[in-house]
Amino acid sequence: MIQGTEHNITNRASLIGISCSFDKDNLRRFLQILQERLNAAAELEVSKFEQGDQTKTEYEATKQLLRDGFMVRPTVTGKNGQELYGAINDVFESANFPEEVRSIYVNSELWLKSRHNYVPHNSVELFFDFSRPEIFDFSFMPSQKTPNETNIRVRGADSTWVNGIFHEADAFIKEHRAQAPWLHKHSIYDILLFIFGYPVGFWACFKVSSLLPQAEGSMLFLVAAIYVYVFFITLVFIRTLFHYARWVFPLTEYVHPRSKLIRHRTILGVLILTLVCGVVYDIVKAAFTING
Repeated sequence: MIQGTEHNITNRASLIGISCSFDKDNLRRFLQILQERLNAAAELEVSKFEQGDQTKTEYEATKQLLRDGFMVRPTVTGKNGQELYGAINDVFESANFPEEVRSIYVNSELWLKSRHNYVPHNSVELFFDFSRPEIFDFSFMPSQKTPNETNIRVRGADSTWVNGIFHEADAFIKEHRAQAPWLHKHSIYDILLFIFGYPVGFWACFKVSSLLPQAEGSMLFLVAAIYVYVFFITLVFIRTLFHYARWVFPLTEYVHPRSKLIRHRTILGVLILTLVCGVVYDIVKAAFTING
């Protein structure tokens, strides 16, 4: 067992609500950068470790054990729940590496803590959540921000190391930011509803009006009910379209070679363009009719 001195962790930094888009190579490069910084942390750890009553041979072996403890060992989880755990090269070169990655987890202190009950002075923990919100999950309120557990947490006794790895990770993620992260913010749906949703709802009622007879007497209630029904059905369609937009533009995205997101983004663009062009055309047509 490794005997270490007690220490207080006073420096912490974290990234929460991360928006990023990684393919396999980007993800591997990010973990390699993390490994380089942890190698420096390992040397800091070794320099602080005291020999005590160990022999020179035992002391050198213990120092090597500490260095090994700082090796990045990611846990990669696939779409179907399959997991890979090991060194970076072993995991990413494995024939069983999942085509669609659902999550990746790294905890640099876990190996030493679980095997030797030793807590290193400096450590980093990260979790990338590549899951996407369900399109037809109407139990989730679209006004709320998209739930995503992606985070990076750095802590340590060495403030220079903590700040260095934090800023480097932040810079790398900003270089690989996902498209349209604003879609996943709180209350963005409410804003889009006023700007886009309600006008489309009224436009749908206008289009239906040409198909309905003139309302008189008892028919007045029925026609009014149809208008209300069409309006709310249109809002349900807009909500589904918004969920679809969040699905095709995920907050944290893993891109694989056979991804169909580009096709879905094209479909989404065509749907939105069709609606916008239809509304604008009818507004312009009505304006010219009035002026004429």
